[in-house]
Amino acid sequence: MTRQAGSLQGWILTSSPWMTVFGVVLLSPVLPFMMKDFAHLPNAQVLVTIVLAGPAVIIALLSPFVGVLVRRFGRKNSLVAAIIVYAIAGSAPVWLNDIYYIIASRMVVGASEAILTAVATVLTVDYFSGRARERWLAFQFGSASVIAVIAFGLGGALGGLAWGWHTPFLVYGFMIVLLPLFIFFLWEPANPIDQFSEAAQGSKSFPWRQIAPLWLMTMVASIAFYVVPVQLSFILNSRGLLTPESIGIASAIANLGVPLGSYLFQAFARQPVMRLLSCGWVLLAGGFALVSAASTPPITVVGAFIACVGGGLVIPLHLTWIMSRLPFEQRGLGSGGFAGAFYIGQFFSPIIAGILAAGAGGLDAAVGILGWVAGAATLIILVCSLTPLGGNIRLELAEAK
Repeated sequence: MTRQAGSLQGWILTSSPWMTVFGVVLLSPVLPFMMKDFAHLPNAQVLVTIVLAGPAVIIALLSPFVGVLVRRFGRKNSLVAAIIVYAIAGSAPVWLNDIYYIIASRMVVGASEAILTAVATVLTVDYFSGRARERWLAFQFGSASVIAVIAFGLGGALGGLAWGWHTPFLVYGFMIVLLPLFIFFLWEPANPIDQFSEAAQGSKSFPWRQIAPLWLMTMVASIAFYVVPVQLSFILNSRGLLTPESIGIASAIANLGVPLGSYLFQAFARQPVMRLLSCGWVLLAGGFALVSAASTPPITVVGAFIACVGGGLVIPLHLTWIMSRLPFEQRGLGSGGFAGAFYIGQFFSPIIAGILAAGAGGLDAAVGILGWVAGAATLIILVCSLTPLGGNIRLELAEAK
C-alpha cells in the first residue's frame, strides 16, 4: 500500500530550506564584531565576506550534480546525511579561531545545503500532487522570509553572549534535533518522479533563449536583494548601534519588508509583469537611496525596509515567471537554473559592494551607487513595458499556453 503524505511531511520538508536561510541572516548581525577580531589580517574584509557568502557559491556549483548523489544513495538517505554534515560543519566555528578553517567549514556547509534544498524540493514533488504540491512548494519559499526575520533577532541576541560572534554558530548544531523527524516520518518514494533527470529529458526542446535571460535577471536581482542582509549590520554599526542585540533587532525590523513584498506579489500577480518588476526596482532604488543618505539608525532601517519590500516582490516574480514559461517536465531544469542564478548573485553581492565601497570612499556611497543602478534598471524596464511585446507579458497568459 502506497504511503500518503500529509501536513507533517509538508512541514518537515519545508524546514529543510529554512536551514539555508541561517547561512546569511543568522551571522549578519555579528559581522562587524567578527571583522574587528580579524582586522589584523590582509584582506580581512574579503575573508569575512567569504565566511558569510561562501556557501552560496558552493550551492550554485554543486546543485546541478546533486542528482548523481541522490540517484545512487536515495533521496531520504541523502537528506539525512546532509543534515548530519550540516550540523557538524555548521557548528564548527564555535570552537575555531582561524578564519581559514572557518571558511573551509563554511564550504562544507554549502555542500550540505545544496543537497538539503534540492532534495527537499524533489521529495515535495514526489509526495504531493496538484494543488497540494503547488501550495507546499510556494510555502517553502514564502516561509523562509519569515524565518529570516526571526534569525536576524536570534543572531543578534546570541552574538551578545559570552562567546561573542562564535555563539550564533551553535544554532547549526541544534538542527540535529530535527533528524528523528526526517528518519521516522519520511520515506523513499516507491515510484519517484525523477526531477533530476528532467534536464536530460527536456534538453532538446528547452527554450534557452527565453529562460536564460530570466536566469540572468534573477542573478542581478539577487545581487540587489542581498545588499541589505549583508551590508546593513556594518552600516548600522557605523551609525551608532554598537551591540549585536541592537543590530539584530534593527535588521529584523528592516527585513520584515521581504514577506510584505512577497505578499504584494501574490496579491497583484495578475498585473502585467513589467509593471510589477518596475515597482519592485523602484522600491529597491528608493530604499538604497534612503539608506545611503540617512545619518541615523531609524532612517536607515526605514530605507532598508523599503528596499526589502522591493526585493521580496522581485524574487518570487522571477521564479514564477520562469516556471510559467515551462511545461512540467522541464521545470526541474528551470528551477535548478533559478537556484543557481540566485545563489551566484548572493555570492557576488558583497564582493560588488566591497569593490564599490573601496572605489567610492565608503559603504554609504556604494549603496548610493547601487541605488542609481537600480533606478537605471527601472527606466529600462519601463521602456520595455511600452513595447508591444513587453507590455503584454502576464503570468496567467504564460500559464495558459
